[in-house]
Amino acid sequence: MADPSERWAWLRERTPAARQYVYLNCGWSGPLSTPVVEAMHRRIDLELQHGPTTRVVTQDRMALGESLREAGARLLGCDADEIAITGNTTEGVNIALNGLGIGAGDVIVTTNVEHSGGLVPAYYLRERHGAELRFVSVAPSDSPGEIVERFDAALGASAAAVVISEISFSTGQLLPLREIIDLAHLRGATVIVDGAQTAGHVPLDMRALGVDAYAVPAHKWLCGPAGLGLLFVRRDRIADITPTKVGGRAAASYDFEGAFEPQREAITKFEVSTVSGTLIAGMVAAIEQYLESGPQAVWDRARELTRYAEQRFERIEGVTVVSSRSDASRTGLFLFAVAGLEPAPLATFLQRECAVVCRTVKQMSAIRLSLHVYNVEDDIERTAAGVERAIAEGIPDDILEEAAAAARVAESA
Repeated sequence: MADPSERWAWLRERTPAARQYVYLNCGWSGPLSTPVVEAMHRRIDLELQHGPTTRVVTQDRMALGESLREAGARLLGCDADEIAITGNTTEGVNIALNGLGIGAGDVIVTTNVEHSGGLVPAYYLRERHGAELRFVSVAPSDSPGEIVERFDAALGASAAAVVISEISFSTGQLLPLREIIDLAHLRGATVIVDGAQTAGHVPLDMRALGVDAYAVPAHKWLCGPAGLGLLFVRRDRIADITPTKVGGRAAASYDFEGAFEPQREAITKFEVSTVSGTLIAGMVAAIEQYLESGPQAVWDRARELTRYAEQRFERIEGVTVVSSRSDASRTGLFLFAVAGLEPAPLATFLQRECAVVCRTVKQMSAIRLSLHVYNVEDDIERTAAGVERAIAEGIPDDILEEAAAAARVAESA
């Protein structure tokens, strides 16, 4: 479609959740569209009619796997044989980081704005093997140059690895990844990227980045099914990463009398066993839907909505815009805080009273809105009106109690 607005209206019409709710939470999990669900239905109906191990179904499963690698290669700007199929972003980060053989005294550099899916694997390498963990402090107001300078200092002479999100889930800012990668490679460090907030949001090009490993999910900005992801590993680095969970694909050859040769070169050595064909069909459809929309057009529209949100929310007395307002760092993630209102009860109020679906970010004491192309300016207006209502009227006691109970469950999980 020549006019991007026509495409966005088309997507909104085919995303039922975005019609029923002001759905602003694809940074957690995106809403499915009817084309994605129809692709999943076709696959599960095939298995329903023929059974899972018949020739027609097994051939379809193999074809779907190849289609996912090919679609993933177009999404990520790489070759299909550099992509492993995983369960999610966190699994991909674990595969790459734990496979490096990091030991006592080896330095891992990360930031203070990482998701647990990238940070906790690094902590475990410290606990299990004595690695040294260094943190680069990042704030939404920081310029790319300031962040790069801090990475330069933290890397030292010979860091082993960098674990970093290209877009921070907690601040919503785009980090200067290419510059960080270049610095890290000068010190001999392997760079592993948590791309949970980028795939389906930002145009990606692994070749241009020069990154070593990059993990993405299906279920966030791509608006595909949960339980599936992709891991890119640059071809010349595949052999350097040892699989930590292994199955038959991690063997180049073996017999039943003791002969064994590990697989070193093939990206599939990181894939342990069977993956749902239904999920694969959904992820292929989600990637195609995104690519047909145009990655640059999606990126431009998401940031356009964020600019609109900045202007709207700054007019509300007591509201502070928390996310970056710099053109170099702005993304489709918009964060704000309200003086005198805790984020968790406010998020509960917005969903229950205003049908606005969003989330809190505890680290920033803020509400986070994920603004995607199926959203419209009126979604932002309705959310802002809900915030104004909460400020004027207060949050009812039953919602405060509900939010407190949910927080207790989350802390005990």
